[in-house]
Amino acid sequence: MGEKIVFPLNYEGYLKKGLLAFEEGNLQLAEEWIGKAIAIKKADDILPLYLMLLQETDQAEKSLAMITEMRPDIAASISVDDIDFLYLKGLMQSGAFDSAREQIEARKNTFGLSMEHQFALEQLEAEVEKVELKNLEKKLKKSSEILKAEKSIDTQPFHKQQAYAQQLKDLEDDQFSKIAQRLLMNNSLHRMLKTEIIHQFLARGLHPSLTVRLDGAEEKVDLAGVVPLIESKTYREGMAYIREEIANKNPTLADAMENAFFMQLSLLYPFEDRTIPSVSEWLDVLYRIYNGAEWTGEASEQSIRDKIGQLENKLADFFGFFE
Repeated sequence: MGEKIVFPLNYEGYLKKGLLAFEEGNLQLAEEWIGKAIAIKKADDILPLYLMLLQETDQAEKSLAMITEMRPDIAASISVDDIDFLYLKGLMQSGAFDSAREQIEARKNTFGLSMEHQFALEQLEAEVEKVELKNLEKKLKKSSEILKAEKSIDTQPFHKQQAYAQQLKDLEDDQFSKIAQRLLMNNSLHRMLKTEIIHQFLARGLHPSLTVRLDGAEEKVDLAGVVPLIESKTYREGMAYIREEIANKNPTLADAMENAFFMQLSLLYPFEDRTIPSVSEWLDVLYRIYNGAEWTGEASEQSIRDKIGQLENKLADFFGFFE
């Protein structure tokens, strides 16, 4: 019963509870109660404490949002009051180290800065450098682990190859490019993973001209002319055809065909148009196969059936890769 506050908008009651929790060292509870008080009245003498509590309870982004709402021009400011220091700490905690360093440097050059403020800013600057060094050490260790794992990645099952490909996202662009290009030439790396690696190039905004080995043979790929699979002409035409034509005949089969078509394209990307020059013809044959219809006798249909069969075999190998 002693924890209840009778009136829902009792500013003094919330504040009292929050300050008591703060004195007892319960920062989480202090932040909750003082947050309720601040929601009623943003008192200037309490705001710095609340912003500090947000930062101490891993809510740096919320703290920064409140500070920039209170002081929209703070990023262009060279003042050094309590809110400024909380702003600088918030930038650091949120990982914006470049901005934090820039803001600290601007304030260090302020004319007439007191020795106390100068020392405090230098302490913050040292803290930024310490965190950046620690992050750099983590990156170097991660890079070393990725390089070491590359030597045996082509002997690993698909799920481990997939996890490895995701780790490449942690690398800097230059390191990623070197490793990725070697992987794209590795005959034993699964075809699906090569599609993923090409997408990672695009996601980074990198568009080099690459030599890749996708299905045994070497190919030249200029990523300047490549778009993500789901933005490709073949994919968009195929999805539209399935939803507009196939779904009218058999909605359940249309859903299965969407998944199958995407998987087939994933094995053909980024040269899917070579195997599927006519999307509608390809999907009509796929529909007949899924519907159990016999071959019509047309040579073109048999050719598509053969290609689909080859892809289905590769997909069967793909699922076997998990074992």
